[in-house]
Amino acid sequence: MPSPTPGEASSPASSPAASPAPVAARAGRRGRWRRLSTLVQVLAAVGGCLAVYGVVRVTGPTLRRAHPQLEWRTLAAASLVWFASYTQLVQLWSSSLPWWDTVVRTTPRRLTWFEGMRVFFVSNLARYVPGAVWQFAGLAAMSAQAGASPVAASMGVVFQQLVLLSTGFVLLLSGAPHLLGAWAQTLDTLSQLVLAALLTAGLIVAGPRALPVVRRWVERIIKRPVPLPTPPPRAFALYVVRAALGWIGYGVAFWIFGRALFGRAAPHVWLAATAYLASYLLGLLAVIAPGGIVVREGALVAQLSGSMGLERAVVLAFASRLWQVGLEVCAAVLVVTVDAVRRRVRASAARR
Repeated sequence: MPSPTPGEASSPASSPAASPAPVAARAGRRGRWRRLSTLVQVLAAVGGCLAVYGVVRVTGPTLRRAHPQLEWRTLAAASLVWFASYTQLVQLWSSSLPWWDTVVRTTPRRLTWFEGMRVFFVSNLARYVPGAVWQFAGLAAMSAQAGASPVAASMGVVFQQLVLLSTGFVLLLSGAPHLLGAWAQTLDTLSQLVLAALLTAGLIVAGPRALPVVRRWVERIIKRPVPLPTPPPRAFALYVVRAALGWIGYGVAFWIFGRALFGRAAPHVWLAATAYLASYLLGLLAVIAPGGIVVREGALVAQLSGSMGLERAVVLAFASRLWQVGLEVCAAVLVVTVDAVRRRVRASAARR
């Protein structure tokens, strides 16, 4: 390590004892973030459990009357596909955090792969708690505790939601002609794929140019600065493609889940994937409904009842919510448990 120059050594600003107030202030802020992080984790766990209980209570009688034939191996396959898509989107969020370095004018520590999973898995459950602020408060608190920028963490989720809404609409526009009217129903599969590729390319080109316009528009409405970055073109293109792949993974996972419940009576992959995508987009837009609950289920029933009957559509819609919330809770419990074990192992090794 190079030694400091004489000027650096004699500078009062470089002496740790010269400015105890900022050090104490930073320690106090870290303590507040740590307490808020603990509170959010507790609220997130409670919210996830309440969501599971609510879905079971509402759908339990219908599930028992329908007698779905659950195939456990197919259910495991659906869960693996869903978990892979979920993890990929979490890593997409984590990888975008450095884009905010120039916006927040700091260079915070990067989150590791596991830290990003722990922060997002746990704080994401807070969206089931009424009030949209809890998820963002949890992200900010847990990210700051890990040494990352709370502003970048929170705005990274907002940015990801914007891209997911855009890519989801593009995929829905090109892949679900049955939802768009008679003119679009003449498209064959190849035409739909070409349309999806063209619309995605247009989104990649127009996205970075549209961000400043979006920022000025939002700032004019809320009367406060909105820190949105200007991502590198190649990185943004990969971001958009990965967001689209996340949607595709979710749609395929939902189709496999339907097969696990109803076998050949389940909707085919194209209908299942596009119906799930449309319902998820409506759930994202329905900000007053925690986690889009009931809104998504209603949209699924409306789209699937014609192909599989009303009762089965109701069972599939609400059972998929129970399945998803259960996976989210299990993922959060898993990462928290692994984190606790890792901390104990490190503490034990440090005492030796």
